[in-house]
Amino acid sequence: MARINAEQEQENYVKKQIREAREGEYPEHKSIQEAENGSMVNDMEDLKQLGEDMDEMSTNSEDEAQGLTPDPEQ
Repeated sequence: MARINAEQEQENYVKKQIREAREGEYPEHKSIQEAENGSMVNDMEDLKQLGEDMDEMSTNSEDEAQGLTPDPEQ
């Protein structure tokens, strides 16, 4: 099995999110008036989605193991 590089992995991740959005996996955006600005999440649906997104992200250690520099470097 061929190993994919970081750019391919990122592209696959973005394509997956686009596909899931088209299939209705993500809730519709809230109107500006309804959204709570300054908050990472506005309701439980947002919180669940954020958790799923965070689960799919690689850690800084995983990025460094692939030869990447975490961005932004903190």
